Amino acid sequence: VVWQAHDERLHRTVALKQLLLQPGLSKAESHEARERAMREGRIAARLQHPNAVAVYDVVEDAGQPVLIMEYVPSKSLSAVLDERGPLAPQEVARIGAQVATALTAAHAAGIVHRDIKPGNVLLADDGTVKITDFGIARATGDVTVTATGMLAGTPAYLAPEVAKGESPGPPSDVFSLASTVYAAVEGHPPFGVGENTLAILHAVAACRTMPPRQAGPLTALLMAMLRANPNDRPTMSDVTRALNAVAAGST
Repeated sequence: VVWQAHDERLHRTVALKQLLLQPGLSKAESHEARERAMREGRIAARLQHPNAVAVYDVVEDAGQPVLIMEYVPSKSLSAVLDERGPLAPQEVARIGAQVATALTAAHAAGIVHRDIKPGNVLLADDGTVKITDFGIARATGDVTVTATGMLAGTPAYLAPEVAKGESPGPPSDVFSLASTVYAAVEGHPPFGVGENTLAILHAVAACRTMPPRQAGPLTALLMAMLRANPNDRPTMSDVTRALNAVAAGST
């Protein structure tokens, strides 16, 4: 659960992200959940970027970790899509370019986000776009605390190699960003939506994408980002340049 709070020492509004443990967890599972929250704090603190939600500190309350985070008056892209429906390609390109800029910096720092989706893209009241929730991110050199067999990420936005159980890398984030941009212009992710998670995972693993119909100038870039082979996808810095070009109306 995330709380809005006031930092009495520094006189600023912050967000507190509190870990709520599910009932019935074993002692080992509870320990793993706490370690994952601490890991999120360590990873996110390594990334200082205007388009990423900053993590200031991690404290403990009654033995449970609480992340002290930047407070961003905003709506998630997911909420905006629910309200307005699909957005115009140029507007989506502007949003995507800011996310890609932050992810380029994350990749340079050895961080892979692993859960890029509309719900983790915040559209701030001042027009700034920020990516949040590096909770299942993978940082080079950090310990892996996700339990064996646990699939980290949201199925409809996963890259095919991740759906197959392979280790994610920067190209996996490129694919997931493409799925997010695709959903913003088409109204649904490239593998569709549904309650059957296994069916979605199967479609993702087979990379059965539906070609976009409303993406306009984003179409060619999306198809390149959604290539099945990770090595065939553009880098995140290439994606940033291409999205900025579409946002500027130069393509």
